[in-house]
Amino acid sequence: MKESYQIGDLVHIPQSVRLLDYEDDPAGQLNIPTRVLDTDTPTLGVITSILAQGYVKIYCEGDSWSVRDESVYKLS
Repeated sequence: MKESYQIGDLVHIPQSVRLLDYEDDPAGQLNIPTRVLDTDTPTLGVITSILAQGYVKIYCEGDSWSVRDESVYKLS
């Protein structure tokens, strides 16, 4: 993990970051995404949960997404 994230942290999401939407698995495994969105412009998001395998769940653009923790940057 690049940074230590906490729920509620505001993060910067750069352009061309892949956001994934998939059903949560109780075992913590990633499933096949039902939606994929590549960001067109930089945007902001809020960390809603910390996932396994180097992913965090964020809320941005009116939806909840999963993203690689290496792809976002915590704002202080």
